[in-house]
Amino acid sequence: MAAVKALLDVNDRRQSIDYEPLCSTENRKAYTQVSQTEWNNYPYTAILVLGAGPEEPNVSISPEGKLRSAYAAMMYRQHQAPFIIVSGGRVHPYHTPYNEAFEMKKYLMDVWQIPESAIIIEPHARHTTTNFRNAARIMFRNGFPVEKAAVVTSSFSHLNFVEGMDSRCLRELGYVPYRLGKRLNERMMEFFPLQESLIIQPTEPIDP
Repeated sequence: MAAVKALLDVNDRRQSIDYEPLCSTENRKAYTQVSQTEWNNYPYTAILVLGAGPEEPNVSISPEGKLRSAYAAMMYRQHQAPFIIVSGGRVHPYHTPYNEAFEMKKYLMDVWQIPESAIIIEPHARHTTTNFRNAARIMFRNGFPVEKAAVVTSSFSHLNFVEGMDSRCLRELGYVPYRLGKRLNERMMEFFPLQESLIIQPTEPIDP
């Protein structure tokens, strides 16, 4: 364990503890709201927003990140789901000080006036595979009705990639953490979180 901690530190890879414990920091209000939610009032349980990190240093949120967040805000205002889950870590560019999920949350609150109690951040994902895995873990651990569909929103090309991502999940995670449902339009697709997402990879030191 000491060796793992040292390697993470010298490689600046301590992001798995960012914002933890989420239940008492950035997700406190939303997690409290989950237990009060009337799930039958919504067609979906959550809107998962896949991260789109900027490629330029000193840019906190990319134009595509804003677009994905805005689409989720529109869906939320149409009462499609009671929660928005924004997912993405400190990935792009290398050594960025900005966290994708945190910056999308700020954007949703500041620009779209989405209440903090409706936004859940997942600040640890490093790839689309872990966007889904980590979001699924949040849903299981916080009592979401996982037999009911959630939706994911991203770009058209990104969702095309997601439709063929099973093999990459199996190769990198050892399982597929979701089951895809219907493709609703260019930017939105149904999915169901699977219990396999709770499996922790013992060989992955930055698996939160």
